[in-house]
Amino acid sequence: MLQDKEIPVLDEERLSDDAAASFADEAESKTLKSQVTGLIEDVRILAHAEVEYYRAKLSINMAATKRVVVLAGVAIISGTTAIIALILGLLLILSDYLGPIAATAIVTGAALLVAAITMRMATKRAKKLPLDENDA
Repeated sequence: MLQDKEIPVLDEERLSDDAAASFADEAESKTLKSQVTGLIEDVRILAHAEVEYYRAKLSINMAATKRVVVLAGVAIISGTTAIIALILGLLLILSDYLGPIAATAIVTGAALLVAAITMRMATKRAKKLPLDENDA
């Protein structure tokens, strides 16, 4: 790596002009090769470190994402169960007052009305989504 390599420093006052020139050419070509080789090695090490960093980051994010998905699934199942219990409770209460057929029709109609309203809201919001990068 670059910080581990020594770069020769020339003291041209101590050397004769010819010796200094030949030593400078040799040192320059040698250090240029070693610098390029060191640079390539540094880039390889950096690329390997970056890949390892993103692998670790991805594995951490995947574990967190799995936990979030599991928790969201439990929440959806619990919410669905609660809605079913509410519908059955309304059905039982209304069947005492209106009869089983009318109670079933009212509860089913209300559930379909809620489903239609939420579907309409979802489609309106879906139409507003920028699907193309040029639209955003």
